[in-house]
Amino acid sequence: MQALGRPTSASELRALAWTTLLVPMFAVYARYACRRLRPGWPRLAALLPTLPVFVYLPCLFNSYHLRLFSTFFHTWLAANKLVLLAFDLGPLKPSLPLLPFLLCAGLPIKLREGPQPTSHSASPGPPVADFLLPCGRSVLFLTGLALLFPHTGSLPLYVVHYLYCAQIFLTLDLVFSSVGLVAAAVLGSAMERQFRAPLVVASVNDFWGRQWNLMAVDLLRASAYKPVRARWGRDAGVLAAFLMSGVLHELLYWYMTLEPPTGEMLLFFTLQAAFHVAERWARVAGLWRPPKAAAYLIGTTVMVVTISELFFGPFIRAGIDVRMIQEAADAVQLVRAVAKRLIVRPFGAGSS
Repeated sequence: MQALGRPTSASELRALAWTTLLVPMFAVYARYACRRLRPGWPRLAALLPTLPVFVYLPCLFNSYHLRLFSTFFHTWLAANKLVLLAFDLGPLKPSLPLLPFLLCAGLPIKLREGPQPTSHSASPGPPVADFLLPCGRSVLFLTGLALLFPHTGSLPLYVVHYLYCAQIFLTLDLVFSSVGLVAAAVLGSAMERQFRAPLVVASVNDFWGRQWNLMAVDLLRASAYKPVRARWGRDAGVLAAFLMSGVLHELLYWYMTLEPPTGEMLLFFTLQAAFHVAERWARVAGLWRPPKAAAYLIGTTVMVVTISELFFGPFIRAGIDVRMIQEAADAVQLVRAVAKRLIVRPFGAGSS
Protein backbone atom coordinates (compact mmCIF):
# COMPACT_ATOMS: atom_id res chain seq x y z
CA MET A 1 0.00 0.00 0.00
CA GLN A 2 1.19 3.51 -0.77
CA ALA A 3 1.79 5.73 2.22
CA LEU A 4 2.03 9.43 2.83
CA GLY A 5 5.44 10.90 3.49
CA ARG A 6 6.35 11.45 7.10
CA PRO A 7 5.08 14.87 8.17
CA THR A 8 7.62 17.35 9.45
CA SER A 9 7.16 20.80 10.88
CA ALA A 10 8.71 22.30 7.76
CA SER A 11 6.51 20.35 5.31
CA GLU A 12 3.27 21.11 7.14
CA LEU A 13 4.07 24.78 7.70
CA ARG A 14 4.89 25.09 4.00
CA ALA A 15 1.55 23.47 3.11
CA LEU A 16 -0.29 25.77 5.53
CA ALA A 17 1.46 28.79 4.01
CA TRP A 18 0.38 27.81 0.49
CA THR A 19 -3.17 27.16 1.68
CA THR A 20 -3.31 30.49 3.51
CA LEU A 21 -2.19 32.21 0.31
CA LEU A 22 -4.29 30.36 -2.27
CA VAL A 23 -7.67 30.11 -0.53
CA PRO A 24 -8.15 33.88 0.05
CA MET A 25 -6.74 34.67 -3.40
CA PHE A 26 -9.26 32.47 -5.20
CA ALA A 27 -12.07 33.57 -2.88
CA VAL A 28 -11.37 37.21 -3.78
CA TYR A 29 -11.45 36.26 -7.46
CA ALA A 30 -14.75 34.39 -6.99
CA ARG A 31 -16.35 37.37 -5.26
CA TYR A 32 -15.08 39.77 -7.94
CA ALA A 33 -16.36 37.56 -10.79
CA CYS A 34 -19.76 36.95 -9.21
CA ARG A 35 -20.34 40.65 -8.57
CA ARG A 36 -19.97 41.26 -12.33
CA LEU A 37 -21.67 38.20 -13.84
CA ARG A 38 -25.28 37.11 -13.63
CA PRO A 39 -26.09 33.86 -11.81
CA GLY A 40 -26.05 30.72 -13.91
CA TRP A 41 -23.70 29.35 -16.52
CA PRO A 42 -21.63 32.56 -16.98
CA ARG A 43 -20.73 32.56 -13.28
CA LEU A 44 -20.06 28.81 -13.29
CA ALA A 45 -17.74 29.13 -16.27
CA ALA A 46 -15.81 31.85 -14.44
CA LEU A 47 -15.54 29.79 -11.23
CA LEU A 48 -14.66 26.42 -12.78
CA PRO A 49 -10.89 27.15 -12.98
CA THR A 50 -10.80 27.58 -9.18
CA LEU A 51 -12.23 24.14 -8.38
CA PRO A 52 -9.12 22.03 -9.25
CA VAL A 53 -7.12 24.14 -6.80
CA PHE A 54 -9.47 23.30 -3.92
CA VAL A 55 -9.41 19.62 -4.92
CA TYR A 56 -5.60 19.63 -4.90
CA LEU A 57 -5.03 21.45 -1.60
CA PRO A 58 -5.28 18.34 0.67
CA CYS A 59 -2.46 16.75 -1.32
CA LEU A 60 -0.08 19.39 0.04
CA PHE A 61 -0.28 17.88 3.54
CA ASN A 62 1.44 14.75 4.84
CA SER A 63 -0.22 14.95 8.25
CA TYR A 64 -3.33 12.76 8.30
CA HIS A 65 -5.21 15.20 10.50
CA LEU A 66 -4.38 18.24 8.38
CA ARG A 67 -5.15 16.32 5.19
CA LEU A 68 -8.51 15.29 6.66
CA PHE A 69 -9.43 18.85 7.63
CA SER A 70 -8.24 20.27 4.31
CA THR A 71 -10.40 17.72 2.49
CA PHE A 72 -13.44 18.84 4.44
CA PHE A 73 -12.72 22.58 4.46
CA HIS A 74 -11.61 22.94 0.84
CA THR A 75 -12.56 19.98 -1.37
CA TRP A 76 -15.99 19.49 0.17
CA LEU A 77 -17.21 22.77 1.61
CA ALA A 78 -15.39 25.50 -0.31
CA ALA A 79 -15.81 23.86 -3.73
CA ASN A 80 -19.48 23.12 -3.03
CA LYS A 81 -20.11 26.68 -1.82
CA LEU A 82 -18.56 28.09 -5.00
CA VAL A 83 -20.68 25.88 -7.26
CA LEU A 84 -23.80 26.97 -5.36
CA LEU A 85 -22.63 30.60 -5.53
CA ALA A 86 -22.57 30.32 -9.32
CA PHE A 87 -26.35 29.80 -9.20
CA ASP A 88 -26.93 32.34 -6.41
CA LEU A 89 -27.55 29.59 -3.84
CA GLY A 90 -25.90 28.58 -0.58
CA PRO A 91 -24.33 30.64 2.20
CA LEU A 92 -21.97 32.71 0.03
CA LYS A 93 -23.30 35.93 -1.45
CA PRO A 94 -21.34 38.42 -3.58
CA SER A 95 -22.95 41.19 -1.54
CA LEU A 96 -21.16 40.05 1.64
CA PRO A 97 -18.34 42.34 2.80
CA LEU A 98 -14.92 41.07 1.84
CA LEU A 99 -13.76 39.69 5.21
CA PRO A 100 -16.96 37.74 5.99
CA PHE A 101 -16.93 36.39 2.42
CA LEU A 102 -13.32 35.19 2.76
CA LEU A 103 -13.95 33.51 6.11
CA CYS A 104 -17.20 31.88 5.02
CA ALA A 105 -15.60 30.61 1.80
CA GLY A 106 -12.54 29.03 3.37
CA LEU A 107 -13.80 27.90 6.78
CA PRO A 108 -16.68 25.74 8.08
CA ILE A 109 -18.66 28.67 9.44
CA LYS A 110 -22.08 30.09 8.75
CA LEU A 111 -23.37 33.43 9.94
CA ARG A 112 -26.42 32.95 12.13
CA GLU A 113 -29.58 34.09 10.40
CA GLY A 114 -32.47 35.76 12.15
CA PRO A 115 -33.63 39.18 13.33
CA GLN A 116 -30.99 41.39 14.84
CA PRO A 117 -31.59 42.79 18.31
CA THR A 118 -33.00 46.30 18.43
CA SER A 119 -31.95 49.08 20.75
CA HIS A 120 -34.95 48.28 23.00
CA SER A 121 -34.16 44.56 23.29
CA ALA A 122 -31.83 43.00 25.79
CA SER A 123 -28.20 43.09 24.77
CA PRO A 124 -27.08 39.61 23.66
CA GLY A 125 -24.05 37.92 25.14
CA PRO A 126 -20.77 37.98 23.27
CA PRO A 127 -20.92 35.77 20.14
CA VAL A 128 -17.82 33.84 21.26
CA ALA A 129 -19.67 32.50 24.31
CA ASP A 130 -21.52 29.94 22.16
CA PHE A 131 -18.23 28.19 21.41
CA LEU A 132 -16.31 28.43 24.69
CA LEU A 133 -18.25 25.66 26.42
CA PRO A 134 -17.97 23.16 23.49
CA CYS A 135 -14.23 23.81 23.27
CA GLY A 136 -13.73 23.19 26.99
CA ARG A 137 -15.96 20.11 26.95
CA SER A 138 -14.13 18.60 23.97
CA VAL A 139 -10.71 19.15 25.52
CA LEU A 140 -11.85 17.55 28.78
CA PHE A 141 -13.38 14.46 27.21
CA LEU A 142 -10.61 14.00 24.63
CA THR A 143 -8.13 13.96 27.51
CA GLY A 144 -10.22 11.28 29.19
CA LEU A 145 -10.34 9.21 26.00
CA ALA A 146 -6.57 9.51 25.57
CA LEU A 147 -6.15 8.03 29.05
CA LEU A 148 -8.75 5.31 28.36
CA PHE A 149 -7.61 4.03 24.95
CA PRO A 150 -4.53 2.12 26.22
CA HIS A 151 -6.88 0.03 28.40
CA THR A 152 -9.56 -0.87 25.81
CA GLY A 153 -8.08 -4.22 24.78
CA SER A 154 -10.65 -6.24 26.73
CA LEU A 155 -13.67 -4.22 25.62
CA PRO A 156 -16.12 -5.50 22.96
CA LEU A 157 -15.40 -4.29 19.42
CA TYR A 158 -18.56 -2.20 19.13
CA VAL A 159 -17.77 -0.46 22.43
CA VAL A 160 -14.30 0.44 21.13
CA HIS A 161 -15.82 1.70 17.89
CA TYR A 162 -18.33 3.77 19.85
CA LEU A 163 -15.36 5.37 21.59
CA TYR A 164 -13.87 6.01 18.14
CA CYS A 165 -17.15 7.76 17.22
CA ALA A 166 -16.88 9.85 20.38
CA GLN A 167 -13.29 10.77 19.57
CA ILE A 168 -14.18 11.79 16.00
CA PHE A 169 -17.10 13.90 17.18
CA LEU A 170 -15.11 15.61 19.94
CA THR A 171 -12.16 16.29 17.65
CA LEU A 172 -14.33 17.76 14.91
CA ASP A 173 -16.38 19.74 17.42
CA LEU A 174 -13.20 21.12 18.99
CA VAL A 175 -11.79 22.20 15.64
CA PHE A 176 -15.05 23.64 14.32
CA SER A 177 -15.84 25.37 17.62
CA SER A 178 -12.34 26.85 17.72
CA VAL A 179 -12.74 28.14 14.16
CA GLY A 180 -16.19 29.52 15.04
CA LEU A 181 -14.76 31.13 18.16
CA VAL A 182 -12.07 32.97 16.20
CA ALA A 183 -14.47 33.95 13.40
CA ALA A 184 -17.08 35.24 15.88
CA ALA A 185 -14.41 37.30 17.65
CA VAL A 186 -13.08 38.74 14.37
CA LEU A 187 -16.46 39.49 12.79
CA GLY A 188 -18.40 40.26 15.97
CA SER A 189 -21.25 38.14 14.58
CA ALA A 190 -22.97 35.05 15.95
CA MET A 191 -22.16 31.78 14.18
CA GLU A 192 -24.26 28.66 13.83
CA ARG A 193 -23.08 25.53 15.67
CA GLN A 194 -22.19 22.57 13.44
CA PHE A 195 -22.87 19.74 15.91
CA ARG A 196 -25.44 19.13 18.60
CA ALA A 197 -25.49 15.78 20.43
CA PRO A 198 -24.81 13.04 17.85
CA LEU A 199 -23.55 10.36 20.26
CA VAL A 200 -27.07 9.40 21.38
CA VAL A 201 -29.75 9.69 18.67
CA ALA A 202 -33.39 8.68 18.40
CA SER A 203 -33.30 7.72 14.72
CA VAL A 204 -31.31 7.83 11.50
CA ASN A 205 -33.26 10.95 10.52
CA ASP A 206 -32.35 12.55 13.83
CA PHE A 207 -28.64 11.85 13.36
CA TRP A 208 -28.24 13.07 9.79
CA GLY A 209 -30.85 15.82 9.83
CA ARG A 210 -30.43 17.51 13.22
CA GLN A 211 -27.27 16.37 15.02
CA TRP A 212 -24.28 15.73 12.75
CA ASN A 213 -22.24 18.19 10.67
CA LEU A 214 -25.07 20.60 9.97
CA MET A 215 -23.16 22.74 7.46
CA ALA A 216 -22.50 19.70 5.26
CA VAL A 217 -26.19 18.78 5.61
CA ASP A 218 -27.24 22.27 4.47
CA LEU A 219 -24.94 22.13 1.43
CA LEU A 220 -26.09 18.62 0.44
CA ARG A 221 -29.68 19.79 0.81
CA ALA A 222 -29.05 22.72 -1.55
CA SER A 223 -26.84 20.97 -4.10
CA ALA A 224 -28.40 17.48 -4.31
CA TYR A 225 -31.63 17.06 -2.35
CA LYS A 226 -33.66 20.06 -3.52
CA PRO A 227 -32.86 19.87 -7.27
CA VAL A 228 -33.57 16.13 -7.44
CA ARG A 229 -36.67 16.38 -5.23
CA ALA A 230 -38.12 19.09 -7.48
CA ARG A 231 -37.99 16.69 -10.43
CA TRP A 232 -38.31 13.15 -9.06
CA GLY A 233 -39.74 13.48 -5.56
CA ARG A 234 -38.65 13.45 -1.94
CA ASP A 235 -37.24 9.92 -1.74
CA ALA A 236 -35.12 10.42 -4.85
CA GLY A 237 -33.79 13.64 -3.32
CA VAL A 238 -32.79 11.81 -0.12
CA LEU A 239 -31.00 9.14 -2.16
CA ALA A 240 -29.18 11.78 -4.23
CA ALA A 241 -27.93 13.59 -1.12
CA PHE A 242 -26.63 10.39 0.47
CA LEU A 243 -25.02 9.22 -2.79
CA MET A 244 -23.23 12.56 -3.11
CA SER A 245 -21.99 12.20 0.47
CA GLY A 246 -20.83 8.66 -0.33
CA VAL A 247 -18.83 9.85 -3.33
CA LEU A 248 -17.19 12.57 -1.21
CA HIS A 249 -16.24 10.01 1.45
CA GLU A 250 -14.78 7.70 -1.23
CA LEU A 251 -12.66 10.69 -2.24
CA LEU A 252 -11.65 11.12 1.41
CA TYR A 253 -10.56 7.46 1.49
CA TRP A 254 -8.30 8.09 -1.50
CA TYR A 255 -6.81 11.23 0.07
CA MET A 256 -6.03 9.31 3.28
CA THR A 257 -4.76 6.02 1.82
CA LEU A 258 -3.69 6.85 -1.78
CA GLU A 259 -5.48 3.61 -2.72
CA PRO A 260 -8.46 3.13 -5.08
CA PRO A 261 -11.79 3.44 -3.24
CA THR A 262 -13.39 0.19 -2.11
CA GLY A 263 -17.02 1.23 -2.59
CA GLU A 264 -17.80 0.65 1.10
CA MET A 265 -18.34 4.35 1.75
CA LEU A 266 -20.87 4.46 -1.07
CA LEU A 267 -22.56 1.32 0.26
CA PHE A 268 -22.70 2.78 3.77
CA PHE A 269 -24.42 5.98 2.65
CA THR A 270 -26.78 4.11 0.31
CA LEU A 271 -27.81 1.98 3.29
CA GLN A 272 -28.32 5.12 5.38
CA ALA A 273 -30.57 6.52 2.63
CA ALA A 274 -32.63 3.31 2.68
CA PHE A 275 -32.96 3.51 6.48
CA HIS A 276 -33.93 7.17 6.22
CA VAL A 277 -36.69 6.55 3.67
CA ALA A 278 -37.98 3.38 5.37
CA GLU A 279 -38.12 5.11 8.74
CA ARG A 280 -40.16 7.98 7.33
CA TRP A 281 -42.55 5.59 5.59
CA ALA A 282 -43.02 3.62 8.82
CA ARG A 283 -43.74 6.79 10.80
CA VAL A 284 -46.27 8.04 8.25
CA ALA A 285 -48.01 4.65 8.30
CA GLY A 286 -48.04 4.62 12.10
CA LEU A 287 -45.87 1.47 12.24
CA TRP A 288 -42.90 3.00 14.07
CA ARG A 289 -43.64 4.88 17.27
CA PRO A 290 -41.41 3.30 19.93
CA PRO A 291 -41.05 4.71 23.45
CA LYS A 292 -38.45 7.45 23.71
CA ALA A 293 -35.89 5.32 25.58
CA ALA A 294 -36.27 2.46 23.09
CA ALA A 295 -35.95 4.88 20.16
CA TYR A 296 -32.66 6.23 21.49
CA LEU A 297 -31.32 2.72 22.13
CA ILE A 298 -32.30 1.40 18.70
CA GLY A 299 -31.22 4.53 16.82
CA THR A 300 -27.81 4.68 18.48
CA THR A 301 -27.25 0.92 18.02
CA VAL A 302 -28.10 1.06 14.30
CA MET A 303 -25.68 3.94 13.75
CA VAL A 304 -22.83 2.34 15.73
CA VAL A 305 -23.18 -1.06 14.04
CA THR A 306 -23.35 0.30 10.48
CA ILE A 307 -20.51 2.75 11.10
CA SER A 308 -18.41 -0.01 12.65
CA GLU A 309 -18.97 -2.51 9.85
CA LEU A 310 -18.88 -0.30 6.76
CA PHE A 311 -17.42 3.11 7.60
CA PHE A 312 -14.52 2.28 9.90
CA GLY A 313 -13.61 -0.98 8.16
CA PRO A 314 -11.66 0.38 5.15
CA PHE A 315 -9.74 2.89 7.26
CA ILE A 316 -8.88 0.34 9.96
CA ARG A 317 -7.66 -2.21 7.38
CA ALA A 318 -5.43 0.50 5.91
CA GLY A 319 -4.01 1.25 9.37
CA ILE A 320 -5.21 4.86 9.32
CA ASP A 321 -6.60 4.65 12.86
CA VAL A 322 -3.24 3.55 14.31
CA ARG A 323 -1.34 6.23 12.42
CA MET A 324 -3.74 8.98 13.43
CA ILE A 325 -3.60 7.93 17.09
CA GLN A 326 0.21 8.00 16.90
CA GLU A 327 0.12 11.37 15.17
CA ALA A 328 -2.15 12.73 17.91
CA ALA A 329 0.22 11.37 20.57
CA ASP A 330 3.15 13.07 18.82
CA ALA A 331 1.20 16.34 18.76
CA VAL A 332 0.51 16.06 22.50
CA GLN A 333 4.21 15.49 23.17
CA LEU A 334 5.06 18.54 21.06
CA VAL A 335 2.56 20.69 22.98
CA ARG A 336 4.00 19.47 26.29
CA ALA A 337 7.53 20.25 25.16
CA VAL A 338 6.56 23.75 24.03
CA ALA A 339 4.62 24.38 27.26
CA LYS A 340 7.57 23.22 29.31
CA ARG A 341 9.89 25.54 27.44
CA LEU A 342 7.56 28.53 27.68
CA ILE A 343 6.31 28.08 31.25
CA VAL A 344 8.51 25.81 33.32
CA ARG A 345 11.93 27.08 32.31
CA PRO A 346 11.25 30.81 32.89
CA PHE A 347 9.97 30.08 36.39
CA GLY A 348 12.91 27.76 36.99
CA ALA A 349 15.33 30.40 35.80
CA GLY A 350 13.67 33.00 38.00
CA SER A 351 13.87 30.81 41.10
CA SER A 352 17.54 30.10 40.58
